[in-house]
Amino acid sequence: MNGKPGDHPITDIMVHHISVFGEPLDTQFRQMGELMSYERLCDWFQPYWSKSTAELKPIVAAKLQELRDDAREGGWEKIS
Repeated sequence: MNGKPGDHPITDIMVHHISVFGEPLDTQFRQMGELMSYERLCDWFQPYWSKSTAELKPIVAAKLQELRDDAREGGWEKIS
């Protein structure tokens, strides 16, 4: 991976602003990126690399909700 378009789906979404999974997933990944560092998001995504868009939808929605809940409760700390 060298950070060029097409190297990594999270990099494509977050850095290059390329549509990877379509909506609403691309936006949800960007929102997750606002609540956790880019590195943490990449690490979190690793086990889901080979999942289809349909399989990712509930996983990403649940994680985003968890992050939002933690942020509201003050139980998270963004790690750079």
